[in-house]
Amino acid sequence: MKRFLAVSVALLFFMYCQSEFPQSEYPQSESPQQESQSLPCEAGFITVEPVDFYFHYQSYFSRLALRSSAARIWYSFHPADQDCEEKPLFIFFNGGPCGATSSGLWSFNTSKMTLDTSLENGGDEFIPNPVSWTRLGNLLHVDSRQAGFSYNLMNSPQDWEERFKEFNAQNFNIYIDGADFIRVLLKFLSDHPEIQKNPVIITGESYGGIRSNVMLHILLNYKDYANGKEIYQDYDLVDKIQAHYDTVFPEYTNQTVPPEVITTQFSHQILIQPAVSYSNQHLVTGEILEQEGSIIYQIAEEEGVEFIPSWQRPSSDPLSDPMNNISDFMHNVAERDIYNYVKPEDWFWDFFYNAATLLRTTENLSIVTGVDVTSIASLYASARVNAYRIYNESSYDAENTVNQETNKVVSFEELLFRTMARKEAKLSAVEPGDMSEVFGLLQPWDRYFISLNYDANSAFHRNIALHRGYDVNFYAQICGSMFLKNVAYVNTFITDASYDIVVYSKAIPGSLALHTDILESSIHDIEPQGGEKRGGRIILKYLPDAFPDISGLNTRTIRFPLYATSGHAVSITQPAELFSDVSDWLADTGLGDIQ
Repeated sequence: MKRFLAVSVALLFFMYCQSEFPQSEYPQSESPQQESQSLPCEAGFITVEPVDFYFHYQSYFSRLALRSSAARIWYSFHPADQDCEEKPLFIFFNGGPCGATSSGLWSFNTSKMTLDTSLENGGDEFIPNPVSWTRLGNLLHVDSRQAGFSYNLMNSPQDWEERFKEFNAQNFNIYIDGADFIRVLLKFLSDHPEIQKNPVIITGESYGGIRSNVMLHILLNYKDYANGKEIYQDYDLVDKIQAHYDTVFPEYTNQTVPPEVITTQFSHQILIQPAVSYSNQHLVTGEILEQEGSIIYQIAEEEGVEFIPSWQRPSSDPLSDPMNNISDFMHNVAERDIYNYVKPEDWFWDFFYNAATLLRTTENLSIVTGVDVTSIASLYASARVNAYRIYNESSYDAENTVNQETNKVVSFEELLFRTMARKEAKLSAVEPGDMSEVFGLLQPWDRYFISLNYDANSAFHRNIALHRGYDVNFYAQICGSMFLKNVAYVNTFITDASYDIVVYSKAIPGSLALHTDILESSIHDIEPQGGEKRGGRIILKYLPDAFPDISGLNTRTIRFPLYATSGHAVSITQPAELFSDVSDWLADTGLGDIQ
C-alpha cells in the first residue's frame, strides 16, 4: 500500500507540473519552453563558462589573476501554486561551503515535495509538503559547484595532478562562489522573461548567509567589482549584471543603477541559522558557552562527564581554541549533536545522509523535480567525459576514511564535517540507487551526487589566494561589513534556533556589535509585536557616516524570531512555524499578501 501511495503521489505531481504541456512537449531545463503563459516545473543544469577574474589590493602589481573551471550547476524550479507570473522568485541554497541544497532545503519542507520527517532519520519516502513555499512564490533550488548534482568540467580529468590543481582559489572562494549563483540566477531569469522583473528573495542556510551577502553586495555595488574599488574584479560578471538591469530598469540603460533602485527587485533575504560575521560569531559563542552554567556545562552534568574549558589547555593544543574545544566535547565526550544539542551525535547528518541515498534513485528524483529526469542529457555518463567531482579517490573510500580517522582536532569546521565525510564515503564508494544503470557508469573521479564535497570544502580553507594574503575566506571581517551594508537596503530575516551550537543564535547580535567602526549598538529585542506568535528582532543603530555613500542611515531592524525547539535545520524541526513567520514578514515588508 505504501508503495502504491508513493506512485500515486508521483503521478499527481507530474500532472501538476505538466498541466499545460502534452508529453511530447515536456519542458526541459536545458531548453526551456518560452511560449506558454504558465510556467512548468524544470530541472537540469545551467552551464557556467570559465571566467577570468583577479584579486588585488589597489595595485596592478598586487594582482592574483585566476581562471575558473567550467561548471554545470544543477537546479530545480517549481512555479508558484497560483499566479506564478505575478509572484516573487525564491532562490534557495544550503551552505557547507560545498554542501548540497538538494539533500538540504530542497528535500526538507520548502519545495513541493518533502522527505517525510515524522521519523527521526527523515523517513524513507518523499511526500507532498503541507507547507510548500510554492504558496508564497516561485522556487529555484540550486546546488553549488561540485556539490549535490553539480559538477565541474576540465580537460584531462583523468590526470590526478591536473584535477588537484582545480581545487584551489580559482574555483573556491567566497567571491567566485557568490558570482556563480548570480550567473545562474541571471541566466535563469533571462530564460524566463515572464518573471524576469519579479522580486527575488535570496534564501540561504548556514554558510549560505555568507553567499547571500556576497551576492547582494555585488548586485548592489556592481560597478565597484570592475572599477578597482573591491578586492574581487570580474568584468564579465559586471557586464552580465548591467545587461540584466538594462532589461529590468530600462530608464537606466548603460548607466549605473543606484542601490535603492536595485532593491526594488533584490529586496529580501531569508537566512536560516546563518554565518554573517563568522569570526566574530565564533568569538562571542566561545565566550558565552565556556562560562559556567552555560548549556555546555548543563550537557556535561546530564551526561555525567566533565567539560574542560579551553583556557585550561596548553596553547599548543588545538583545543585551546574555544570553538574547537566545544566541538570536540560535543562530538567525542558528550556524544551530542552539535547542530541540535538535545539529540544524539549525528542526528542532523542522518537526515542529509538519508536524503542523499534516496535522491540517487531516478524514480525519487523524478518525483521531487516533477520532471522525467531520464530526459536530462547532462546527467548521462556520455555527456560527462570532461567531468570531475573529486581529486583524491582514496579519500572517498569508506574503509580508508574510517581507518585514517583520529580524535585529533584540526579545526572546528573539519571536525564538524568529519562525520559527514565518513558517511559520504560509504555512499560514494559504490553509489546506491539506479543511476549507474540508467545513466551509465562514471569515471572514478566523478559522482552522480555528493552531499558535502570535502575536497572542495578544504579548498575554501587552504588556497593560493589565502596564502597570498587576500581576505577571501568566510572568516574575513569584510563579510560582516558587507552584511551590515546590505541590511541598510535589504529586508532581512534571520532564524533564532535555540538548540543550535554551530551557529549559536544568541551570539549574532553581539557579533555584529563588534563592528564598532560601523555600529553604535546591536540590540536583541525578544518581545513579540503586533500579535506575533514568535517575537524577536535585532535593532541595529549605525554610526553617523558608517557608509559615506549612504545618506540618512540611522537604524535598521532585522526580523529574528525564536524557534524554541529547533536546531540548525529549522525547516526540518519547525517547518510550519518558519513558513508562517516568513509569510507574515513578507506581507509586513512590502510584498503584500502573496499566499
